[in-house]
Amino acid sequence: MPIIVDKNAVRMEILMAFQRCIDKKPMTSISLRDIAAEAGMSHPKLLNYFENKDDLILTYCQYTREYMSQKCSQWFMEHDRKNYDSNLAYMNAFMEYVAGGKVGESRPNATTQTYVLAHYNGDVGELVRGEYKAWRELMEQCLIGIYGPEVGMKEAEAMMILIAGTFICNYNGALTGDINDNIIGYLSNLAKS
Repeated sequence: MPIIVDKNAVRMEILMAFQRCIDKKPMTSISLRDIAAEAGMSHPKLLNYFENKDDLILTYCQYTREYMSQKCSQWFMEHDRKNYDSNLAYMNAFMEYVAGGKVGESRPNATTQTYVLAHYNGDVGELVRGEYKAWRELMEQCLIGIYGPEVGMKEAEAMMILIAGTFICNYNGALTGDINDNIIGYLSNLAKS
C-alpha cells in the first residue's frame, strides 16, 4: 500500500527549514542543499516540492503575507475595543502585540530580507507590493470597524508604516523595546501643539 504524503505539510516543513537556515546566514547565501539538509531530506526530494530557490522564496513570501494578515485579523477579533479605556490604549495594545507577539508565537523571520530582495527581484517585488496592499486593506477594514467610516486608506497606510518599522526594529533588536507598551502614545506627544 502506497504511503500517502501530505504535500502541503511537507512544503511547510521545508519553509520552516528555510526559516531556520535564515537564522544562520543571509537568505542569498542559503542553497537548496542547505535547506534540504535542514529539513532532513535529500536535495532531489526537495525539488519535488519546489522547482528552484526562487519558487521557494516566493512561497515563503506568500506564507509571510498570510501569516501576518491572519494574526492581525485574529488580534482585532480577540480584543474588543470596549475592553480598553481609550482608543490610544487599544491601539497601543495592538502595537505592543506587533512589537513582541504572543508567547510561543513563531513569526516569519525573513521579512526584512525579503523586503530588500524585492528591490532586486521583480517577482518578489510584485509579491511584497501585493502583501502590503493586502495588509493595508485589512488594516483599513479593522480601523473602520473600530473608529467608523471617517478613517480610511491614509490612516491604514500610516499604521502599516508604523507596524513594519516596529516589527523590523524589534526583530533586529535595533531599539530598546522600552516603548513597546506606548508606541502610539509617544507619537501622540509629538503631535501636541
